Amino acid sequence: MSEITTFNDLIKVYTNKNRLIFKEASEIAIHHIKGKYGFIYDDYDYKGDLVNTWKSLKLKNIFINAPRRITLSIDDKILFHKNMKESIYTPESYLSIDEINDKESLYFVKKPGSTSCKGVNIYSYDDLLKAETTNNVIQKNISNPDLYDGKRYKIRQLVLVHKKRLYVHKKNWFTLSKINYNSIRNENLRDANVILSQGDDSIFNLSSKLVSNDLIFKNITLAVADFKKFYSKVINNIDENLYGVLGFDFIVDDQKKVQIIEINHRSNYGHPVNVSKECDVGFFKDMFLLLANNISNNFVEV
Repeated sequence: MSEITTFNDLIKVYTNKNRLIFKEASEIAIHHIKGKYGFIYDDYDYKGDLVNTWKSLKLKNIFINAPRRITLSIDDKILFHKNMKESIYTPESYLSIDEINDKESLYFVKKPGSTSCKGVNIYSYDDLLKAETTNNVIQKNISNPDLYDGKRYKIRQLVLVHKKRLYVHKKNWFTLSKINYNSIRNENLRDANVILSQGDDSIFNLSSKLVSNDLIFKNITLAVADFKKFYSKVINNIDENLYGVLGFDFIVDDQKKVQIIEINHRSNYGHPVNVSKECDVGFFKDMFLLLANNISNNFVEV
């Protein structure tokens, strides 16, 4: 847990997660922000007395990330399936094998609380019949994934929720599967399709490196706008001095269409320097400016 003070109390930040990211973001934001503000990001629910302490500093406002009771339903994979199963921006998904008609496709099986791809596997239909799928989500694989250097990838997109509005950050990153997609055999099916976002051997890059990234990003904004329709009740509860940070995971097909495969309501923000400066530090710097001064140059509102 850590309190960060930037330049004569102009920005006060408290966080118990990825402290260096928040510190660096506040040190950049201080050169652009007007007024004195406080920001609290707690990975759980903040229960300290900093708000009262900071009020004595005559801050213009103090912003706190939304409590878990508001955003947890977004993170829950089973509730995500139930809420967005009719969306064109999510994979076909099921809670029971009995619902599946296509026996030629591959299927991802995800445990509801899985993180960093732990508890995620992929099966042919025949192997799916032998797998443990109770209380899991089954997502149908796309047959035509877009590739980068011959490998599958997924995009992490940070989205700010504030005053019933969604702001998609213009900088995002992607990470790659372990092996080339065209070298798939039964024994390495998972390594070619399950894309890790943690680990020493994970490969990260800025999404600006992708072919037709402008089109991909446009489709991402459309998908986030669609999400907004299905989660309007949750979004409407993040109002006034509250904010939320959502980490969307997208896959892309060879036509540059996107699908949301899951959403994280308490993402990890510590990533390799080649993506972190623009996507993690950059996001929180821009978030500070938007919350405090309504400067949204690096966001697209949907």
